[in-house]
Amino acid sequence: MSIDKLRTALEANLQAELAGKRAQCALLEDQEAAIRANDSRALAAAGEKLHRELERAVDRARARAQLLAGLATSLDVADARVHTVAAALGESGARLVELRGDLRAICADSLARGRRLSVLVRAHGALIEEALGRFLAPDPSGAPLGRGSLVDARA
Repeated sequence: MSIDKLRTALEANLQAELAGKRAQCALLEDQEAAIRANDSRALAAAGEKLHRELERAVDRARARAQLLAGLATSLDVADARVHTVAAALGESGARLVELRGDLRAICADSLARGRRLSVLVRAHGALIEEALGRFLAPDPSGAPLGRGSLVDARA
């Protein structure tokens, strides 16, 4: 495959990855909304969609690795990464640099959403655990149970 065809294929792959990451962010938002609304069906549906999107991301990553390896070999660069290949391409790699920047930004957004969702799920789990502990199996010694997720209404 020629360098131009490899570059064009890599650009298409990065554009597909951007679309995939945007979809992932939307699905994480759907999961968060489902958790807040206590909608288990919506949560399960968003989880299944997210799982499928993550599988597609793995496929795109494999294809990207092959394209980058081909470009690195053709350009005689040791590091098969987007910024290295783009630099070796010079002006024809400008679009790759732009796509890389866009992808880094959307990945940071996706990571932040995932972390926020994780905190929400952990907090929800702590509340449920403490509520069940207080109401179903109180400590006979009278010691407070849980980690303080529930607020003492008398305080």
